[in-house]
Amino acid sequence: MKFKLLLFIFSISFPAFGQTNINQEIDSLINSNITQYAFPGAQVYVKIKDKIVINKSYGYQTYDSINRINNDHIYDLASLTKVLASTLSLMKLYEDFDLNLHIPISNYIKDLKRSNKKNTTIYQSLSHTSGWIPYISHQNYVKRKNGKFKKSIIRKNKNLRFSTTISEGLYLNKNYFKKLFKRIRKSKVNKKGEYVYSGLFFFYIPSLVENLSGSTFEQYFNNSILNKANAKLYFNPNQKVKKELIVPTEYDSIFRNALVHGNVHDEAASFMGGISGNAGLFGSAQEIGKLLQALEPNSSIFQDSTIKKFTSYAYKDSPIRRGLGFDKPYPKNEYGIYPNQNLSKLSFGHTGFTGTMFWRDPEKQLTIVFLTNRVYPTRKNDKFYQNKVRSKLIDLIIQKVDL
Repeated sequence: MKFKLLLFIFSISFPAFGQTNINQEIDSLINSNITQYAFPGAQVYVKIKDKIVINKSYGYQTYDSINRINNDHIYDLASLTKVLASTLSLMKLYEDFDLNLHIPISNYIKDLKRSNKKNTTIYQSLSHTSGWIPYISHQNYVKRKNGKFKKSIIRKNKNLRFSTTISEGLYLNKNYFKKLFKRIRKSKVNKKGEYVYSGLFFFYIPSLVENLSGSTFEQYFNNSILNKANAKLYFNPNQKVKKELIVPTEYDSIFRNALVHGNVHDEAASFMGGISGNAGLFGSAQEIGKLLQALEPNSSIFQDSTIKKFTSYAYKDSPIRRGLGFDKPYPKNEYGIYPNQNLSKLSFGHTGFTGTMFWRDPEKQLTIVFLTNRVYPTRKNDKFYQNKVRSKLIDLIIQKVDL
């Protein structure tokens, strides 16, 4: 497929910083990846100490070069949801409702009481050492052998029974989510204590939040965190912002056979009505930057001790590169280099399948947010990974700037 491509750069804030102005090098990195079809557009946000030194958008929403990316456009953040919505909410529950990280999750989620997961702790789940399998492809259970949707599960017309929106023109049986949790509950548990990234626990976070706080997951996240940070991020943005501000994610030829635009890209999260602990959050780089200020020292939202507890290595003297919810560099370079060798061991962040990333380094007083829709038009394109764009961006920022 050939696309007509015109590059466009939009910026509201990009003063020179440090001793070297690297705007041309970052422009070159991002624009060269756009021309190579690694992604059609991007947002880059960088804060050093107390100054926003980069807040810049590149390219277009899609390769047709019609809607150029602006700083207020929002992307599907994918697994950044696990940290920005879920982990931050758990941090707040830890402070306000004495959430105990070391007792079984089943103490809070009664549905797990009689399962093989009854003794799994929140600490194990957040550090990805619970032994739970990585993922369940729930979308594989809703089609017949001929590829058509089972009419008892998905319909093309919305009504009282089929009221959960998967995407435009596809509606899920409102009770189907129960089967999703049944599969999770009955799924295999492997050896505990070993690092295996799993997203299954995060499906239970909305219930955990509601059981402790009495508010829905979205309400609690908005009232306790987003509003205090003066940041605007959204679940189900189609209901809240203009469509033209939402960046299309992918033309899904595998499951939905349609453009995913404003509905969550993750199939399992779509079965949850777009509000899930594993995916579903949308936002711009600049608004994520506002939210990440909550993780700086003397935060108005979290105690310093809470930030340190969740963003430190969960297991010291171990090759496991996880905090609680947060991803981290390998504790020793002999284990590997991720996401970049120039970040300190105090740093933390997360990445998302759709081509998103944030990273904060307290030692360097540095915050980086990088958003793309690298899965457009298809997730089969792996140029984004081949080009190591995230690591090269971090290199440019850290190596060229006095921190």
